[in-house]
Amino acid sequence: MQKYLKKFALFYSISLIIICLILIFMIPLTSLTFIAILIFSAFFSASQFVKAEHRLPTKEEKHLLVWGNSAIAIIIECFLAFFLVIINPNAEQILQAAEKIGIFGYAAIMLFLVAVHAAIFFIAYGWIATFSLKRINKA
Repeated sequence: MQKYLKKFALFYSISLIIICLILIFMIPLTSLTFIAILIFSAFFSASQFVKAEHRLPTKEEKHLLVWGNSAIAIIIECFLAFFLVIINPNAEQILQAAEKIGIFGYAAIMLFLVAVHAAIFFIAYGWIATFSLKRINKA
């Protein structure tokens, strides 16, 4: 399972870095672009698993892949958010506003992020993996 987690981490990191460079230096896209990248990366990761293994993940593998990829994605996003805040000229105001949120605000935000990531990866390793397996079996 580690190789699939590493593949996802590499693919997702490179995609986010490229999009951040585009956002910073070229085109002012919205933050919804990051959600699209997460969804695409999750679907790509699930299809790569099915393509390599020629089967759907077992229940244990699915849980490991879903929660492992969710944790990896959140860690990568935290590093990216930290970097984007630091390079922002208004970093001090952003950090002061973040201090006012409080522990319950942070907990609610993290709970929401974990739920969104888990939902995306459960869809990827459920529906997309099944779709990919059917497509491979037809070929």
